[in-house]
Amino acid sequence: MKKTLLLIVCLCIVGINLEAQRNCGSHEHMLDQLEENPQMEINMQAIEKFTNKYLENPLRLNGEIITIPVVFHIVYKTSAQNVSDAQIQSQLDVLNDDFRRMNADADDYWGDLGTDTEIEFCLASVDPNGNSTNGVQRQSTDENSFAYSGDPVKFNSSGGIDAWPADDYLNFWVCNLEGGLLGYAQFPGGPDATDGVVVDYAYFGTIGTATPPFDLGRTATHEVGHWLNLRHIWGDGGCGADDFVSDTPKSNASNGGCQIGSKSCGSDDMVQNYMDYSDDACMNLFTVGQSARMDALFASGGARESLLTSGGCGGDGGPPETCSDGILNNGETEVDCGGPNCEPCGGEETCSDGILNNGETEVDCGGPNCEPCGGEESCTDGILNNGETEIDCGGPNCDPCDGGGTCDTPSGTFASKIKPKRAQLNWSAVGSATSYNIQIDEAGQTNWNDFSASSTKITISGLSNGQSYDWRVQAVCGGDLSAWSSICSFTAGNSSSGDCGSRVLVDINKDVILFPNPASETISITDVNQESVINVQIMGLNGQAMITASVQDAIRGITIQSLNPGIYLMKVNFIDNTADIKKFVIIN
Repeated sequence: MKKTLLLIVCLCIVGINLEAQRNCGSHEHMLDQLEENPQMEINMQAIEKFTNKYLENPLRLNGEIITIPVVFHIVYKTSAQNVSDAQIQSQLDVLNDDFRRMNADADDYWGDLGTDTEIEFCLASVDPNGNSTNGVQRQSTDENSFAYSGDPVKFNSSGGIDAWPADDYLNFWVCNLEGGLLGYAQFPGGPDATDGVVVDYAYFGTIGTATPPFDLGRTATHEVGHWLNLRHIWGDGGCGADDFVSDTPKSNASNGGCQIGSKSCGSDDMVQNYMDYSDDACMNLFTVGQSARMDALFASGGARESLLTSGGCGGDGGPPETCSDGILNNGETEVDCGGPNCEPCGGEETCSDGILNNGETEVDCGGPNCEPCGGEESCTDGILNNGETEIDCGGPNCDPCDGGGTCDTPSGTFASKIKPKRAQLNWSAVGSATSYNIQIDEAGQTNWNDFSASSTKITISGLSNGQSYDWRVQAVCGGDLSAWSSICSFTAGNSSSGDCGSRVLVDINKDVILFPNPASETISITDVNQESVINVQIMGLNGQAMITASVQDAIRGITIQSLNPGIYLMKVNFIDNTADIKKFVIIN
């Protein structure tokens, strides 16, 4: 308390308006916790050692997005403090824009140092008991305000709200903080019961009670940075102090307002960094080094790795396991059994439960306890039996598998939020799709980079400014795949949308014949004009090329003995940028 009083007195003497100066309590809160909890210091030292080891060889690649479920605990005494759902959403949007560097005020002042951290935040849709939730808890209180010391806002017993499990959620409290404090956060390594972020209701989101100059949601961005193990940009000390990040210039103190060009410790201060004390409108970046430091928390063995498998957002909004919905969802290891919430898979086969369990080699047949799989295909029994290559199609007795319109080709493709290094790719939903395959490459090239998504959009990072890109999307409907969409093209830079070309990749008029099918040693093609073919590719069902051959080799026969038995695609690429794709089966 003496330190706090002294700070206030000094600020008044030099004539600074306390309400206009950012005031973060994370460092002081950490010092209090370390004094009260010696184990936290041990934990933090271990996390720092782990982080340094990780930074020797960071492993996460572009496109691997980390999504963190967030629960907002709103603790209020007045109606103004009970911030609206719209204000909560505005804050969530800022977090996503800032951490993905989709913020409209991103600039190139610091060159390539500003980066997309590839961390996103979702509003929790599943609570710790597996029930549906809107991700917001509200609690009235008799407390006029809350201090950071002792974390009273984080406990029901002291007028706040108890935390949800820190392994599965980012706990975010909104309340009236005392002493002009804008917010504070707990660094990794502290107690689970107090883990999370606290922000004053007057500096939260971008609408409602949000108060200038801290009305753009950057207080939360700053505090979540602490929660993800970032220190203040000046290291909470003079030029000899360190924030443990190599690409942030040293500074001797915080910067308020927007002091661009301010110098200390022999270099420009990075006042636009989210971890300085600048006004919201001045902040606009995390650096590559800060991003890598945050990544370490999610590496194998990292302090926040458990969030990667949290069911807090229900698998992109889906329900938790009901153990009776007939869907393999949210952690279940088999249909309606296994995983964190359902009974383990096992027990004697009933041979009539519709589940592949306890040794059955096919659904409800085969294995130690059920009758062998056999008999003539009925082509309507829903079982992959006696030679069928897919459920109820293919094999010696059933019609060939061709997708038959059961998995429509995605349409409505367009690119948005186009920046110099990233863009969001969008398409219309396919009703029967369970996920989507996405391919992107530099315009005119066909060495596709493969991604997948469970929703109808994906953000691609690592683009080159001014470079044009082609991309396409394919629906995955259970075990079936749609045709690829028409190619969509855009140029990395600054734009709100991208145009889509009308080229059709798969040309049904170029009906190449392949044989034998099924095949075991080689697969060949015929009925093709050799001069019109670029190459021939053998691909997995995910579209990944496994063998690329010349048309002459394909006519003579492509050796496939190195591939495992299963279903594959043969793609014949033509010089007019069209292709013909056929399914075939490899057997022993």
